[in-house]
Amino acid sequence: MKKIIIVIVGLLFTQLTYGQIITIEAGTSFSKLEWKLDKINLDPPYKETLIGLSIFAGIDYLNKKYYNLSSSIGYIQRGGRGEIPLTNSQGNLTDSTITSKPGLNYFSFNTIIELKYPIKKNFIPFLCIGPRLDFLTSYSYHFDSVDDINELNNISYGLLIGGGIKYEFTKFQIGLRCDYYLDFDKVADWPQGTGVSGGEITTNTITTEVSFAYRLK
Repeated sequence: MKKIIIVIVGLLFTQLTYGQIITIEAGTSFSKLEWKLDKINLDPPYKETLIGLSIFAGIDYLNKKYYNLSSSIGYIQRGGRGEIPLTNSQGNLTDSTITSKPGLNYFSFNTIIELKYPIKKNFIPFLCIGPRLDFLTSYSYHFDSVDDINELNNISYGLLIGGGIKYEFTKFQIGLRCDYYLDFDKVADWPQGTGVSGGEITTNTITTEVSFAYRLK
């Protein structure tokens, strides 16, 4: 996996040589988790929203009036949260709960096409879509049992679909964007075996970010 990351970073910096705009994007991820055993949702499910961090750096290149390409690398937190009821010393349920937050941290790379339509001179709304590749860097203890049976996927892939608006100055841009992470695979998916229930884990993630960009030429 380290070799893949090195190649990706190398390609990004190669593009930077010819790039026109350097971008920094930082904001919040909102994600939910579905955790099923033998196709039955766990009780309690982790479908409440987990708020995490999303931060990316990249470049915009091949800039035309109505489109451009953009490549970014960064870090994103995904997962879910749920309320787990507590029991007393006799093992009976109480009225108290504890919040559980299963989390997954990814190093993420994407290349997208931005379709834009300038309004007047400075406002630029846009839509974007493109492939993304995520590398799992760490996870919370909730996933230890899944990793123990070697079913936790270290690489995730899918599409980044979003949109937003930019305001352009002579050398700078500021903007606001929202992206949806469409996954083509699962966090984990394993069959039933001896002493092991079959199951699957999936995530559903949206990010909102503020962007800052500097035009090189």
